[in-house]
Amino acid sequence: MKSNLKRCIPILLLSIFAVCLLTACGHNAEPPPSREPAPVTAPGQEQEIDPGKEVLIYAQTTPMDGWNSFRRDVIDKFNRTHDDVQIVVKDYCYSATDDQGPERLLVEIGAGQVPDIIDLGGAISYQQLARKGYLEDLWPYIENDPDLGRDGVLEGPLKAAEADGGLYMLFGAVTLETLVGSAAVVGDRTSWTFQELQDAFANMPEGSTILRFDTSRESIAGMLTRYAVGSYVDWETGTCSFDSPSFRSMLEFIRMFPGSEELEPEVASLGDAWDAVIREGEARQRKGLQMLEDPGYLALDSLPVYDMTWGGRCAFIGYPVEDGSTGSMFRPVGATLGISSSCKNKEAAWEFVRNAMMSPPTEQTCIPLKRDKYELKRTTAMTVKAIVDFNRVTNEELTAPPLTEERVREFEDFFNSIDKIDIWDREMFFLIREICDPYFAGARTLDETVALLQNRVGLYVREQM
Repeated sequence: MKSNLKRCIPILLLSIFAVCLLTACGHNAEPPPSREPAPVTAPGQEQEIDPGKEVLIYAQTTPMDGWNSFRRDVIDKFNRTHDDVQIVVKDYCYSATDDQGPERLLVEIGAGQVPDIIDLGGAISYQQLARKGYLEDLWPYIENDPDLGRDGVLEGPLKAAEADGGLYMLFGAVTLETLVGSAAVVGDRTSWTFQELQDAFANMPEGSTILRFDTSRESIAGMLTRYAVGSYVDWETGTCSFDSPSFRSMLEFIRMFPGSEELEPEVASLGDAWDAVIREGEARQRKGLQMLEDPGYLALDSLPVYDMTWGGRCAFIGYPVEDGSTGSMFRPVGATLGISSSCKNKEAAWEFVRNAMMSPPTEQTCIPLKRDKYELKRTTAMTVKAIVDFNRVTNEELTAPPLTEERVREFEDFFNSIDKIDIWDREMFFLIREICDPYFAGARTLDETVALLQNRVGLYVREQM
């Protein structure tokens, strides 16, 4: 495996966005709020409406019991405490009985039936709606909010979410998508090139892998395709750059990875429990046979875990890039909301939407964007030991010391250097996969695949402009 990876390293890193492993947030967290689904109705049915209140339609695209949705209690509290306005939820989620929800919402918006508040965390093209003028710029609302203002928020993730200089979505927390490793192996830095990764991997023992041993062609394809959505499409000019050496190399790299069926015997030999696969990966990591880890999430809460895992201090090395930028991204956590430019009552809509910032998720490890909430987490991380693991025989906890001021400052410098955000177009994602899968299966040449991508994805982008 190592010899194969050495030939393709220049690509690997544009890669690998893993499934986000969410854990409980830090200390002194409030009891988790109700996860009972909010009262919604099937398409075509009427939700009970108070005739004495002005109705604001909230287009829901993510399930109410999901980690990236608004909680039921937030909606209920808003409606109970307002005598003049009511949030009415309309369901546009994918479900077992409705596989067209988000598409139906876009059709209705195009026909002039624009909801007042839109859940942008689901399968909706944020760039498409923003550039067509359907969404309200939220920076003026933040700046004029007495509890927020520019000084009251961490601007970096919000600026990364801008479209044409405007902020059209609001979210209250993020995690960081990056790659971490031992600073002794990959260098004490937050950015590197493909050649630098190749040089570092060349010093690894025989039998090593760059990432976990059970990484398959299918998982790499999905992760790299997500990366391609944002990195090879220019929404401002409506052009694509799939016919480039880096993208061609990326496809060739994916094709060399073993398919999931090839990995099944090794994974099956570990038993049925997923925990066994995790433990096997950890064992190989301790032996120095894995160079990098995709944390799935990274925040101050989890930093002590990765520091201890990687020799006492991990490097936020990120995905290799050639332009010298930081190869890491923000990932919004919790409700991600927008206000339509045609909203009937924007003041009331903002009062509801700002809840995303005022009450960010507390049940996951995350970085709140409201500055005072972040400062509270920062203080906790610098004063309270972190639980890293526990002894399964003695049940004793393995802890890491609180973060030092220097370590927190390094993390914040890294955080402030990031200028990318994980917001992608679902329809484009599946279009790219549809075109590329025959190539991975050997049924289409690389030249044919690139030509189809340039043609069909380019057409899709121009249709959305």
